[in-house]
Amino acid sequence: MFAGLVLLNACNKDGVTKIEDIRMKVTFDNAKQAPGTKSTTDLTMETPQVYNVALKKVTLLGDNDTEDVVLFEADNLASSLVFDFADPSVAHSLLQGTDIPEGEYSSLKLEIYYQEMLISIMTIDRGLEYRVFRIYLSDDAEVEDGLHQPGDMCQVNDGVEIGWLLGEGQYPNMDPVFPREAAYTDFGDGVSWYDFAGKSGQNYEPFGDVDFMNSAPHPIYYTNISFDYVDNNGDELILDFNVNGYWQFEDKNGDEHFGVEDLDADDPTEWHMAMPTMTVTLD
Repeated sequence: MFAGLVLLNACNKDGVTKIEDIRMKVTFDNAKQAPGTKSTTDLTMETPQVYNVALKKVTLLGDNDTEDVVLFEADNLASSLVFDFADPSVAHSLLQGTDIPEGEYSSLKLEIYYQEMLISIMTIDRGLEYRVFRIYLSDDAEVEDGLHQPGDMCQVNDGVEIGWLLGEGQYPNMDPVFPREAAYTDFGDGVSWYDFAGKSGQNYEPFGDVDFMNSAPHPIYYTNISFDYVDNNGDELILDFNVNGYWQFEDKNGDEHFGVEDLDADDPTEWHMAMPTMTVTLD
């Protein structure tokens, strides 16, 4: 493991490595489990079958007087850059055609709208179903006149959001509720917002991860990826998400699937999905 600087578009020099591209990929098995990825032993863990992430902005952070470089920035949620990792062999480039000035860079800043997963849901009437969910880490409501707040869990069918979950009206099959205020107000009245650990449902969704809820961002969530990498004598820096066991939830009824019988208004269900630690390799 090397805690090095990365030099782009310039000659090699001591302690600095030249690279041609920065790519992001996803690993679904546990072969490359990233150190520090949150794993809570008392929660049931499920590996999503599909994982996507929507990025608002990616910035290369300079060091030693090198200025930061914005690789790309979306104007709004609709134009965000969505990386589809249905094919785990694909590594998506983060450069997006941007010309990077010569200089030294130490890390990458990712600003994230949402993460999306295909996971199993147990219903009462229809048995086990597999559904796609988006969990928003940032909001677009305040700054883009959008619909989403940090922590919102939305079901997606064929790329289209059809409603919100983990609020009002989830019985018997955890079907999504539309619009948002119908999901997070008393009896869906659109007026009396639920209180989630002291935070109004008007601005927050009922986070399963209380630590993340307490530090929930407005308007944008970001994470910095340090260029501490394993050097395989390559010229492409690969950022590798590991999503093995990534969806974690409190299995109240013991059937090993997340479902409506795990929900309890008096004893809120714990669940967790936040950004995993990433491994970085120079290939």
